[in-house]
Amino acid sequence: MATHGASLFSSLLLFCLIFIGFTSCRVITTPRPLIENHHIGVDIDNPFYYPSTYNDQVKVSVLSGPQGNLEALELAAARRALKKLKDLLGPEKLKELLKDDIAAGWAEWHDIISSSSSSSTEDDHVVAEVRLTAIPRPDICQSVDFSARNFVGWFADSGFNHVDKLWAGHPEHYGVHLTPNADGTMRGELIEPWGPLLTYSVIPRFTPVVDPAVQKKPWMRALPGFPLQMVGDETLMDGSGVVVGNLHFAFRDIPVSGSVSGEKKTCGVEVVLAMWMVGNTPPDVVEGMRQHLAVEYANWFPKAFDDIRTGAFKP
Repeated sequence: MATHGASLFSSLLLFCLIFIGFTSCRVITTPRPLIENHHIGVDIDNPFYYPSTYNDQVKVSVLSGPQGNLEALELAAARRALKKLKDLLGPEKLKELLKDDIAAGWAEWHDIISSSSSSSTEDDHVVAEVRLTAIPRPDICQSVDFSARNFVGWFADSGFNHVDKLWAGHPEHYGVHLTPNADGTMRGELIEPWGPLLTYSVIPRFTPVVDPAVQKKPWMRALPGFPLQMVGDETLMDGSGVVVGNLHFAFRDIPVSGSVSGEKKTCGVEVVLAMWMVGNTPPDVVEGMRQHLAVEYANWFPKAFDDIRTGAFKP
């Protein structure tokens, strides 16, 4: 009976994870990449992509009942269900349940890397890139210091002290563990999908500002208008040391148009999120990472703003 219950619970978890992935892909529109990347194409026949056919055949109208968009209500309920299951299982049990998927992801990454070119030019790399802005309402801009520096400060504080806030950034965060290094940089272990590949990886050393000891790769852009940047290499957690991605994130404040003397000149944050991979990385892996970055930061920005506004995070 106990075995049957465990099997039923695992099946319920799997159903919920699949359902959340479906909902997220369906309702999120990924911003257009900052750079056109001709290596990337979308294979609509790939099972990773879920076509938006929900309710295409039957129109459902709410004549009376709950307020709000039905898809938003469904998404909120799915998030609550998934959070409940994750909390009950805990990080170690989740890792155990996903061990076969993790091993398969590692094997696929080794195949990708071993067949790639060793060149260090931009032409031999592809980038999953997203550009987002987070702008508060004009009537509260002057009273809340929502800046690029304060956002990255919130991110570091959350990673060290309130990691549940980072977990909540994306339904498919199966593991997020940040720890400080002795030199003040951060170390991050992550279990999350890059498209169809569940990837258990580590960023051994990265920091919310450009670290002089960590040089940008030759194919990364300067982005001189973004004063806050961070870079880091993401390696597999299988002990091989294989690098699967080079991240380059850049942040800046957004100028306020028409500001008068005495008012703040900036309000809000703009970010460029780039994860560089070897050139033969499958398109669905690249697109999956692009979608993942867009979703998690779209959730983190409002949470960071609220914590700064309420004083839960003090810059």
